[in-house]
Amino acid sequence: MSSPDCGLTTRLPDDAMRVVLDQFHRDGFALIKGVLSAAECAFFRQRTDELSRDPSICPPGGDDRLFILRNAELYDRAFVELFLREPIYSLVQQILGPDCRFCAQNVIRNRPGAAISHWHVDDILEYPLPPEVPQWDPRTRLPVMWLSVQVALTDLLTTEVGPTEVVPGSQRSGRLPADKDPVFAGRGAEPVLCQAGDIYLFNHQVWHRGRPNQSQGTRYLMQLQYGRGDSIAWRLQAAPRTEELAGILAGAEPRLVEFMIGPPKYTSPGHFNRL
Repeated sequence: MSSPDCGLTTRLPDDAMRVVLDQFHRDGFALIKGVLSAAECAFFRQRTDELSRDPSICPPGGDDRLFILRNAELYDRAFVELFLREPIYSLVQQILGPDCRFCAQNVIRNRPGAAISHWHVDDILEYPLPPEVPQWDPRTRLPVMWLSVQVALTDLLTTEVGPTEVVPGSQRSGRLPADKDPVFAGRGAEPVLCQAGDIYLFNHQVWHRGRPNQSQGTRYLMQLQYGRGDSIAWRLQAAPRTEELAGILAGAEPRLVEFMIGPPKYTSPGHFNRL
């Protein structure tokens, strides 16, 4: 199946970019509308379904109930090329630095009733605080070592279809969320409602969960995960150099190859391009 025509492919104007980045640093997430076209969303849903039935990827005979397609970058260059797609790439560079690198890529397929529905932060709590300190100063932007760009491949316009829920600003809390109904600085859970083709930048330290999918359809959400790419961020050292990925990248533009498998660089604060 060939890749379809693209949706938005240009960098955001500086003023619009500043609004997005300010929201990301304040709330822990920021929505950008209409990045992928409807045809692209259909293409990636279909490729995900095809791969989930491939016995070389999934259990013998394939499993159409597969919840997460992991390592999507190994199976089709169309998945990989999204990492350098504008306006995504320039936004991520403003947060992580110009030498940001590939971290991971997954597609989540929530069948009816399925979700990662417990409140959590991803991996570990990176900036913990003692109980007597209520939060990090909101005037301070905590370092972001890696982040996700969530790509909605289906409409997520109501809570019934299982959108991501976040507690805005909770990346500054310095603690893990409560098991139920978490609140930070007077704000509780808010759903990230969006249409297929919309994306949202996502700080993995914000309290979040996926609401259970109570609809009759399947929720598709792709995750593009980026790391700083320097020697400090040990988790973020580009993609493993496997034969499968070498085949995917054969003949690709050098910039894409460097992004996916290039060695880490030490990035000094002066290299960051601040708007």
